[in-house]
Amino acid sequence: MKKLLLIFLLPLLGYSQNAEIKPYVDYLKTLEKTSAKDYILEKFKKHDIVVLCERDHSEFSQYELIKEIISDDYFKENVKNIFTEIGVINLQPEITDFLKTKGLDSIYVDKKLKEFQRNSTSYFIWERYNYHYFLKTIYNINDNSEDQISLYPSDSEFDWKKVHTAKDYKQEYEIEIEPRDSLIAANIINKYKKNHSDNKKALIILNIRHAYKVHSHYKNGTIQENSGKYLSDYFGERAFFVASNRPIFYIKENKLTYDLIHDGKWDASFNFLEIDNIGFDFKNSIFGKDDFDLQRITNVDCYSDVFDGFVFFEPIEKHDLIEFYDELVSKDFEKEFFRRYKIQMEYFENSSTVKKLENREFRKRVLKELNTKRYRKYPNFEHLIETRNKYLNN
Repeated sequence: MKKLLLIFLLPLLGYSQNAEIKPYVDYLKTLEKTSAKDYILEKFKKHDIVVLCERDHSEFSQYELIKEIISDDYFKENVKNIFTEIGVINLQPEITDFLKTKGLDSIYVDKKLKEFQRNSTSYFIWERYNYHYFLKTIYNINDNSEDQISLYPSDSEFDWKKVHTAKDYKQEYEIEIEPRDSLIAANIINKYKKNHSDNKKALIILNIRHAYKVHSHYKNGTIQENSGKYLSDYFGERAFFVASNRPIFYIKENKLTYDLIHDGKWDASFNFLEIDNIGFDFKNSIFGKDDFDLQRITNVDCYSDVFDGFVFFEPIEKHDLIEFYDELVSKDFEKEFFRRYKIQMEYFENSSTVKKLENREFRKRVLKELNTKRYRKYPNFEHLIETRNKYLNN
């Protein structure tokens, strides 16, 4: 009987006493279970600005969270303003006004959303489905509410109408892109100051390092300036910076490699407690005190040096990367699309692709790909799952 009891107890003992994740699990047990949405909305009651660090641009579930946040009555009544890294600033007046125009025909709405998607960046097209979903979400909210949300795309200026050759592209692209982070921050701050009398609160969505409240210092001595640092300097304690669960990535042997934060210990601790939706402060937490490993920079010690808070929203199994969608490149846009494609490839001196663009079958394959919604997982996804689960297996 004793042997039988031991057989049943050993897996439980091994599972509950995993020394690697026990400190994280013990800390999570002490927290009040505040959802990611409620956590971010609560921060607006103490801060004017919440900076949310976007995951991979293509990851979809984060935009389901953003939809929850901006659909909430508190956000619509008290915050109202959204600034984004994605979307060139010269689109700002048109896109802001469009999203506040009620009662538009659905066909016209989709047509305009495609235009904004196509013209949102200096790439020949922005293929990430999230942008379309995000814009449509805001339009639908505004169409059904008296409280109107304003969206201010804040990336550096770029206009394809001014680009006719690779030389034009170089002129338009390189002048704007060099100090990009300072320009993004300046665009946000200047618009914020102009609108300050109307509403002083705003959600700012920036991707990865752009959302750091510090600049990035690397081992080779280079310093990468980040928009978040400029925003932190300007807003001070009025701004609150939030990270979310995501893989880390780095270049290894000239390839992009994905891993999990702290070798999967964070993800394993949430998985162990079956937590898939929570937010908490980094201050005085074991997570905030952990070495910063999201990227390899030398001027910080821990996560709380870079972000103020953290939200866990959906485990990595539910992170879908979505690109392309039906009629992203419609018939009436094909000629302009290939014109842009060729110019950008000429700028990058990619002569092989320029040559391929002369081939009708190649162009057909490109169009088919861009007009078919694609779902995928993070690169080396199975490795990520194994990394996390090694702390959960007995």
